Amino acid sequence: MTDFSPVSVWSESSLHPTASPDFSESTRPAPYQEARAGRRRGQRRPAAGLAADVHELLESMARKRVPRLDAIRSRVSDLRGATDLLLVDEAMQRLHAAATALDFMAGRTDEGTENFILQGEAAVEQCASFVPVAVGFAQRHAVQGPVARLVWIDLVIESNSLQKRVRQSARWLAEMDQDLVSRRKWISSEVTVRAIEELARRGAIMHAKLQNVHRLCGHARNVHLLCEQQASERTQLCATLHDKVRPSCIELEEALRPLVHAATYRVLVPTELMAAIDARHELQVVLTQAAAQVERLRVGDQELGAQLAHMEDKAHAAA
Repeated sequence: MTDFSPVSVWSESSLHPTASPDFSESTRPAPYQEARAGRRRGQRRPAAGLAADVHELLESMARKRVPRLDAIRSRVSDLRGATDLLLVDEAMQRLHAAATALDFMAGRTDEGTENFILQGEAAVEQCASFVPVAVGFAQRHAVQGPVARLVWIDLVIESNSLQKRVRQSARWLAEMDQDLVSRRKWISSEVTVRAIEELARRGAIMHAKLQNVHRLCGHARNVHLLCEQQASERTQLCATLHDKVRPSCIELEEALRPLVHAATYRVLVPTELMAAIDARHELQVVLTQAAAQVERLRVGDQELGAQLAHMEDKAHAAA
């Protein structure tokens, strides 16, 4: 039977929890088993009794703890916020396309003035429409962030509680394995041998179930870590949108409006185009920075979705 090596519950997270079947060790048994463990400390318990205790604990986890953790997993999934991110990304793409399409040289010729006016009006419209999108994204993050963090705390608490029971069951299975090994050395009766083998078979089945629950807790740790990372990335994106993109939008909009108006009755001169050209360049730079942040958030959200899906699979298998 597999040895159980100690790992930290929340101080570190494995990106691939299924790669190692080892379970975390604990210096104390599960809370509601302390009295029973205390009475039997110092004496070897029979394998049959240990198997019954592990089975009882597994049944308790399947009935209560695993469904509770899966319910929290569902709440985490609902709070991912992928829709908000998509709205910001689409608005940024429209804004970048409108700014890039500006042909300032066209405003200096009679033939190209009409096109410049259309391009300028489209850019002004996108600048004006992007500001409320950015503000709304930041407001929703400010409101939903604390709510989501409370759910993540519940995820930590429930997974911690479940992991304690996994460690207790792992210790009992290790004792059960030791008892069976000891009995095999001096038992020769065929009936007893069959009974020992049946206990060993049950132990292997329970061990596999424990591994599944342990991996569920590992995915929960990954989900918690990814949620915290996503929250930090969203905060940084909000700062970029508020401190860089939004002011650049306003600056380009203010520079373009008089140019579009002037182009309706005359050809523009190079000197009056410089402010708008600089504003367009600055906006393109900050949009590129924001786009990189959005891409990191998108990748992180995909990984979060994968970990949540793994959690759901393990929870259904353990229930």
